[in-house]
Amino acid sequence: MARKIKGPQMIVANRLLDGRVVFLKADGTWTAIAGEAAVAADEAGVETLEGLAQKSADENYVLSVEVIDATERDGKPYPAHMKFAMQAQGPSVRPDLGYQVSPVWEQTDL
Repeated sequence: MARKIKGPQMIVANRLLDGRVVFLKADGTWTAIAGEAAVAADEAGVETLEGLAQKSADENYVLSVEVIDATERDGKPYPAHMKFAMQAQGPSVRPDLGYQVSPVWEQTDL
């Protein structure tokens, strides 16, 4: 059943390997960088992205796949809801100890 969407949408999930919040890219891969996420502007686009995301969920790469509202920040997609915007930034309690401290975090082969 088709859903009514209001504005641009993106897909967010948690990567099972490390629990990291990740965003679906247009090619079906995942990124921790919200600005690289694919954005759907209509119901058909959302269904296409959901199909790509479901493949990753079926392969146990991600879980908790959600379609969320997207907005634009500095010309790039970004989560519109505060909850997902905070998750995109990483741990908020001690940012000096989080993954964002390591310049090679995303370069590791996970």
